[in-house]
Amino acid sequence: MEKVDNTPRDTVDSVDPVQTNEGGDETLSADEILLRAQGHKGELPRQFSSFAALSLAFVITNSWIGLCATFVTPLILGGGPMVFFGVLVAAVACTIITAGLAELASAYPSSGGQYHFAFMVSSVKARAAAAFVTGWLSTLAWCLTSTSASIFDAQMILALASFYNADFAPTQWQTYLIFLLITILAALVVCYAPRLLPALEKFFFWCSLSGFLVAFITMLAASRHKESAHVVFVEYNNQSGWSDGMSFVIAVGTCMYTFLATDATTHIAEEVPDPGRHIPRVMILTMVIGFGTVMPFILAILFSSNDLDAISASALPILEVYYQATGSKGAAAFFTFWILLNYFGATISCLATSGRLTWAFARDNGLPYSHFFARVHRTLETPINATFACATFVVLYGLIYIGSTTAFNSIINMSILALNVSYVVPQGILLYRGRNKVLPSRSFKLGPLGPFVNAFSCVWCTFYTIIFCFPTFLPAEVGSMNYVSVVVVGIIVIIAVLWYGGKRKTFVGPNLNFEGLEITQEHLQEIQGHGHGHRHSEVLTDAASSSQKAA
Repeated sequence: MEKVDNTPRDTVDSVDPVQTNEGGDETLSADEILLRAQGHKGELPRQFSSFAALSLAFVITNSWIGLCATFVTPLILGGGPMVFFGVLVAAVACTIITAGLAELASAYPSSGGQYHFAFMVSSVKARAAAAFVTGWLSTLAWCLTSTSASIFDAQMILALASFYNADFAPTQWQTYLIFLLITILAALVVCYAPRLLPALEKFFFWCSLSGFLVAFITMLAASRHKESAHVVFVEYNNQSGWSDGMSFVIAVGTCMYTFLATDATTHIAEEVPDPGRHIPRVMILTMVIGFGTVMPFILAILFSSNDLDAISASALPILEVYYQATGSKGAAAFFTFWILLNYFGATISCLATSGRLTWAFARDNGLPYSHFFARVHRTLETPINATFACATFVVLYGLIYIGSTTAFNSIINMSILALNVSYVVPQGILLYRGRNKVLPSRSFKLGPLGPFVNAFSCVWCTFYTIIFCFPTFLPAEVGSMNYVSVVVVGIIVIIAVLWYGGKRKTFVGPNLNFEGLEITQEHLQEIQGHGHGHRHSEVLTDAASSSQKAA
């Protein structure tokens, strides 16, 4: 009989999913039992504590840092009120969407994240197609998110150079070269120092929070001029060409970038002890911390500025904000460098997450040459091939920036769109098939709010799928065209070609199979320690039985 792992879940920082006792018998932890029941075997060390997982999640989402890259768009769309209320509405919407995703993460913890959830909640006939489409959307979206973090880092470096030398006008190819260097450095850290990742995530977590506090206090204390509450909360200054109502809708969509990638921690679920309990908590805490930092930071920006038009016209708006608030080039450069450092941390974290998602998708044969990308380095215990594949995509995609910054920036918006669509696909399936019928018992439950959360998420993301295809400003010209609609069509074509070109015959998703684990079913409730092991076993056993019948 297999031995039970009784290691306390709240104190463990690293748990091996599979251990061997003196007699050579394999001993499975509770986490490994559940993972194998879902068709996978643990290959990565469970090195992320719950705090390290929270650090990674926040370092990627990093709401106040994300605002620094995007607030100029809602500022142009309607001034101070558009920035403040746009982020407020986006926070509420993204919290609801994240809650629905967190419940699924609690029920089916896996590094595959959304595509795995879509597979688990779908019918036998539809699960492969649903998982394949969702997997490609989330994989591409994560690569685009990594690209956005790296390119903004490069832009900040060159903006600082021109800030001190007015005669220096950075070119797009110079930005690309720095972007290339940043991407390569981040990939090397992820691939060849994987054991340092938890410590690095904690470092960047505290680096971000301390940066927020220092910048927030300094801006309010140092700024001699304070904007009036009327300018900040009431006075609309819509320069978009759209009506005030439509400009607000578009601004909210842009503000969703502030709460982007809340699914990050789901993709390290196989590296976190007791992920069904810790992962959803981390996702919700990420939103709480994000909201608690970004709203005060917005107020500091808007009240400490004295020329919003100059900020809108600046090559790096946050640098201009710091300069207006402090009146010192040195202070402005220092705080901008602090943001730059945090964005580099986000680039590392994004590539680590992208690599793990790509590896998980390849493990289920969702990619071309999946056997190659599904390999885990034996010594380093990290998916090097998949991570370098993501870095290569980022590097090649960045070439678009040399030809057209407008096309590049428009396509980056696709990361917001694709990620949110991947969030709602499994929620939509769940709502359609019936929550009580599909979901097993789990640590994080939405209860009576569940149907509302799932329905709202579907309606919201469907609506914004359409809105993201609209141009941000009118009149629309070739130079300001929104390329998102073009990319949506391109991605649909790519997925269709891959699916009908052969993957519909070879992609079957995880091989749900409880055979060989029956002896542990009577102990699963005790091992899990949450009082729901038996129900979970029944659901997974039924799923395995259905898969075998379909085969």
